[in-house]
Amino acid sequence: MTPDEVCASYADRKVKITAKAMDDLVLLEGDREALEFLGNLILAQANDERSCNKSIQPNGAGSSFFTDPSNLGIYIHRLPCEHEKVEES
Repeated sequence: MTPDEVCASYADRKVKITAKAMDDLVLLEGDREALEFLGNLILAQANDERSCNKSIQPNGAGSSFFTDPSNLGIYIHRLPCEHEKVEES
């Protein structure tokens, strides 16, 4: 599955993640299904051949996946980046 397909498959399930800054930590909180969604989204991005990045945001694309207290989005970026030249050693 692609990251977009993962999002589509969970869209009707009303999963909600809380993503908040907590001092020196990032809180990613949710019930079993919400954390499963997040895990599947990360796995899908790891294997996506079309793009090196995916983001969902509480006040933007993917907002339906966040609780109201969320104040951080999630940006998943796989290396090597498709937009940067990778130097060989």
